[in-house]
Amino acid sequence: MTEFAEAVGTRIGYDSVGEGPDLIFLHAGIADRTMWTPQVEAFSDRFRVTTPDARGFGDTLIGAEPFSRRDDLAAVMDAVGATSASLVGCSIGAGFALDFAIERPERVDKLVLVGVTPNGFGGADDALLEEMWPQVDAAIAAGEFEKAGRIEARLWVDGPRRDEGAAPSWLRDKVVEWSIPINQVKDWGESGQLDPVAMERLGDVTAPTLLIVGTEDAEVILAGCQATAAGIADARLVELPGTAHLPNLEVAEAFNAALRELLG
Repeated sequence: MTEFAEAVGTRIGYDSVGEGPDLIFLHAGIADRTMWTPQVEAFSDRFRVTTPDARGFGDTLIGAEPFSRRDDLAAVMDAVGATSASLVGCSIGAGFALDFAIERPERVDKLVLVGVTPNGFGGADDALLEEMWPQVDAAIAAGEFEKAGRIEARLWVDGPRRDEGAAPSWLRDKVVEWSIPINQVKDWGESGQLDPVAMERLGDVTAPTLLIVGTEDAEVILAGCQATAAGIADARLVELPGTAHLPNLEVAEAFNAALRELLG
């Protein structure tokens, strides 16, 4: 059953299962907290696993007040009684996790960043992304939310270097399902962003850090992960073949194995 943490102007929906050290998963911008189902099943026998919905996703309303996603994460941690936790974030969730680890290092035990491009990273987008992003925006503006989701699945689930339909159909369809309500939210951008930006403060990360990226992901994502790994002391980068932006779902076994190596 969904639980809620009180935050500024909203309530953050989350699930928390298992017992042990705290492990929190932060979802991608093309999904909600249910994207972590394989990891909840794999790790809740040894950890207390918490999966929140970010504002504007799943069971969490965006709210009308200025907010910080770092404060939202702290609210979830406080609600479950976690003084500190290991954080696993994917895509925008990885960006939130990284910002939190920089601002509140005492609350982060270990850090896993999947497909991250830190705020302030200046890599160029792939040609396919530059071509198709305006199509996503146009479909959303026209209220064609399923069409927008199909384009996003092409970009992020198949990936720019694979043919359309290369990813499993169940995963492509799931991303479309997730995207329909997500794309109806007008603006889920954070009001109180980290300043200075994360890319300028990678040296402030003190938690043991693992970077994971699919080799079929966009070139800008690969470059962002490589730059982040280079900027964080002793960070390790794992590149997983046969997957793009959601490796935890497409190659769950390999993803979980990399995670276990860090978490112990």
